[in-house]
Amino acid sequence: MIDGIDISISDVEILSLAQTRWKRAEGAHKAARYVAAVTNDRLHPRTLFTWFNLHAIKKDGLTLRHPATKKQATLSTGDFTPFFTGATHLLAAVYTLGGELDKKIVHPDYPDEMLRHFGYMGALAALTQTASFLTQLAEKRAQSQGVGVSPPLSPGSIDGWELSGQSELCGLFPMEKLGVVQKENGMLSPMNTLSVVIAMGPGFTDQRVGSPCRLCRMKGSCTLSCSNHRASALKKAS
Repeated sequence: MIDGIDISISDVEILSLAQTRWKRAEGAHKAARYVAAVTNDRLHPRTLFTWFNLHAIKKDGLTLRHPATKKQATLSTGDFTPFFTGATHLLAAVYTLGGELDKKIVHPDYPDEMLRHFGYMGALAALTQTASFLTQLAEKRAQSQGVGVSPPLSPGSIDGWELSGQSELCGLFPMEKLGVVQKENGMLSPMNTLSVVIAMGPGFTDQRVGSPCRLCRMKGSCTLSCSNHRASALKKAS
């Protein structure tokens, strides 16, 4: 486990993600600075990740093999399975910001709508930076092997790979070390927690882990950029 990932968000990041009506509202900059400070004080970003060899591609899922232990695992990727043709390795990960931030976002200390909105945007910015740690790992390994990488892929957000598949992905890790639990509906708690897979191999041409938006089941109808998209965009702009 990588614990205590060094990240820090700013009021500028919060305002860049915020809805136009709130970023232009009176007192927005002061509120964003306050939320950034509170968010940074309560962040506890950490991740569990591992590499797997892609052992076999079946009709509706993948068989993975750990390169060291040779232990096998299955991911039921459903109708999305053909996307992995051409992959040879997967980076699988679960990452979280910890539970203290959740308590603040839903707490009455954020009594008005603008502060609550900025609180969610602050968490999104922090998830973005945490995701960047993983995307850089994947890109460096792919570069060393002379292959390409996929966008970040998460069960439930990708057409064909249902949220029910998240239990298999999370089952690859000792989730108690992260302080994360999966609820009956498949969602993870704390709420600022994500599971993700990044594929790599000769079947991919991208050298950077780009946006998953073209694969997302929302088909551009969402009102927020997901953390994986922002991780790619912000990193390339830096």
